[in-house]
Amino acid sequence: MESFNMSDTFDDPIFEEWKDLETAGEIANQEIREESEEFPTRIQTLAEELSNKDSDGKNALDKVDDFLRKVLILKSDHDYSALTLWIAYCYSITHFTFAPRLCFWSPEKRCGKSLALEVVANLLPNPLMTSSISSASLYRILDKDKTKVILIDESDTVFGRNGDKEKAETLRQLLNASFKVGQVVVRCEPPKFEPKEFAIFAPIALAGIGTSAIPETVADRAIMIEMRRMFPYEKILEFESDQIEEYFAPLKKGLEIFARVHESKYAKIKPELPRESLNPRARDVWKPLYKVAECGGEEWIKKVRSASIALSSGESDPEEASLSLRLLSDIRGVFQEELISTKDLIDRLRGLEEAPWAYLERFNPSVLAHLLKNYGIKPKPFSGGRIRGYYKKSFEDSWSRYLEPLEAVTPVTPVTNSQEEFGWD
Repeated sequence: MESFNMSDTFDDPIFEEWKDLETAGEIANQEIREESEEFPTRIQTLAEELSNKDSDGKNALDKVDDFLRKVLILKSDHDYSALTLWIAYCYSITHFTFAPRLCFWSPEKRCGKSLALEVVANLLPNPLMTSSISSASLYRILDKDKTKVILIDESDTVFGRNGDKEKAETLRQLLNASFKVGQVVVRCEPPKFEPKEFAIFAPIALAGIGTSAIPETVADRAIMIEMRRMFPYEKILEFESDQIEEYFAPLKKGLEIFARVHESKYAKIKPELPRESLNPRARDVWKPLYKVAECGGEEWIKKVRSASIALSSGESDPEEASLSLRLLSDIRGVFQEELISTKDLIDRLRGLEEAPWAYLERFNPSVLAHLLKNYGIKPKPFSGGRIRGYYKKSFEDSWSRYLEPLEAVTPVTPVTNSQEEFGWD
């Protein structure tokens, strides 16, 4: 028996129009179903945006900043602002191309460095806190988990005078390389020992005693926070391990919401950093925090600008410079004529009261030439070849490139009162 087909029986325009309407209705119903499925998500997003600020007008950043002031004694308001923004940044690591290091240091023990790391770890979404880690362990952890934040306590035991030099150098290289997205470590892995790439991009925090606890090249990629021992009259909120959930969970929830609401904007934000105050590396360090601050409102934009200038604009201080850069700066201060003999230059450098040159046992013409070699500055003969020394013009390019410009001195116009005014004959 042949099957019955409506289209064979009713082959007229009205039936065709009815079929089109039926198809359009099915499409409309599907769109309604899809929109209804998305509706709870839209409501949740709206609720998150509304809850991003409390009735008192404070957002997640404000609350974290307030809490940090209760549990930590930091040197200045700028330190609290920078720390708050760094913590918020760690909730959206994959949306950035630079990972600023965070470094706590103090001149002595019992200044709160370990407590600071513990507080930060309790506020982070995916922390790993340790006081000892090998570079091999570190790059494997970072490759496996792209959102992991590493916190290393007692870094002075690794990078200090008594640390293992080879281990410290390997770890230093890894800390430097993981600053920028896309960097990898290549190792031959068993059993076939074929080369394998390990992605290592990650934010990392360190804490140690003394500036030697943080290698210079790491500090150059870091936000440096100096810790100081508390005065007897200073009080902080102390918490036990069973109170961590009570104090930290609401703050973490607020930071998670803040990240979900704003992280899609980070790639499009082009912050204006103070180029006159921050060098290119410092701008790379602060750029992620500027992006977070822009999502926190006008007040946070002001805070991050002030903090970046206060904490990173003084990195050209001669006291913090490398030995060769310190030498370059000191030579600029004593070089008055167009040329100078090596002997006279060394004598003048040794005469600088707060400079290290008088205390270096083997600071001689050979050491002087070696320290200046990387700048392309070499001693040359003059006075018919009888004397060797340096021409001022050989230094001018390096002074311009590597040192801060000398402050212009405004000449003082002398007061020219007439002799009669003072009753002089």
